[in-house]
Amino acid sequence: MMISSKGIEILVRGGLRHVACLIALSLLPVIAVAQNFAVGDFALKDSQTVVFYGDSITAQRLYTRFAEEFVLTRYPNLHIHFVNAGVPGDTTYGGYAGAMKQRVQRDVAPFHPATITVMLGMNDGGYVPESAEIDAVFREGYNDLLDELEQADPNAELTVILPTPYDEISHGTEFPGYSKVIDQSAKDLAAIAAERKVFNAKPITVVDFHGALVAALERAKTAFPELAPLLIPDRIHPADAGHWIMASTLLAAWNVNPVVSTVTISAEKAKVIASQRTSITKPEKTTTGVKWTELDEALPLPLDFNNAMTKVLLGVSNIAKLDEQMLIVYALQPGRYQLWIDGKPIAIFSREELQRGVNLALLKTPMLDQARGIDWYEDRRATLDQARFILSAETTQKPDPAAAEDRLRAAEEELAATIRTKLPPKEHSFELRRQ
Repeated sequence: MMISSKGIEILVRGGLRHVACLIALSLLPVIAVAQNFAVGDFALKDSQTVVFYGDSITAQRLYTRFAEEFVLTRYPNLHIHFVNAGVPGDTTYGGYAGAMKQRVQRDVAPFHPATITVMLGMNDGGYVPESAEIDAVFREGYNDLLDELEQADPNAELTVILPTPYDEISHGTEFPGYSKVIDQSAKDLAAIAAERKVFNAKPITVVDFHGALVAALERAKTAFPELAPLLIPDRIHPADAGHWIMASTLLAAWNVNPVVSTVTISAEKAKVIASQRTSITKPEKTTTGVKWTELDEALPLPLDFNNAMTKVLLGVSNIAKLDEQMLIVYALQPGRYQLWIDGKPIAIFSREELQRGVNLALLKTPMLDQARGIDWYEDRRATLDQARFILSAETTQKPDPAAAEDRLRAAEEELAATIRTKLPPKEHSFELRRQ
């Protein structure tokens, strides 16, 4: 790969930033981590806009859609506007849809985002072996991009996402050693964020997609050797399970509430001992167990339990810890109990399992069905958003592409309004019956 005149200039004048980056490396254990928010302090606020800036991995509209669904199902009363500005093949300097400065002014600035996420790096290495020159060009280009974003919207919070790995863990490789290039890019970005904290005194949230997926790939290679390559099938673009890992990593950094709901009941007297994010009514002891009515404040994540990769996802990640819809029941008679919801059998548990607590978010329930319905609408809305973005950023259609873009935006807003009508959790009847 040839180094451009821009790259040569960077190598000559990049000394100060390089030195600063080395200084910042010593601060990484403290600075290059996601911000710690107070308990209950979710990073996103009502009526805010989030822009996802990135390359083809962002343009897949998967981790971005799943992040939206995290917010929709967990905080159904929040109105957050999400904008996807991912362009296939993009680099820190831009790509076929425009140079970086043009991209920022066209794809980010008009939305006045409160939060901007940036995930780049996969294409910046040029799919060639690691070199100091390429690395320097990447560092400088990323700093220039962050400068441009800060100038475009000084009040926006920046979330720097460490790039997903080039997978040489679970299967063979087309570009031998390229994983080391991406490893170095991830280290560079952590250092850049630390450096900017020192010199700009402006907080940057760093989210480690790279480490999360590397760990997942290594676990999957051992626990699910035949399915592990399907996490990142082409070594570059993660599949759905990989994107769920990414979305949960992002939402953990934004301090999402991990609790969908929690219910603790004493079966002996049909008494609610404790509850969180839910309202329990009509608790009643029965001849075979206990029953009650429940109205939660949130919905579980719309995971697809008909997909074999969901088992892999749950086995290699911590997503279940961010999707807790817990049922805990004490003082049951010895035996096994079938859980019924709305008159339908859901699962059978032992008394001991119920006493320890079972996570209903990991079961096929009416609540999951509602969340899956929201996912269906969100998928369609994301398709319209992609069409609008392609029209505005990647074509020179005449005479009036704006009119078509307006129609697509209106259709997207109509679907978004429909989704909001589907969000409020519904009241459900629960019953435990001894077998």
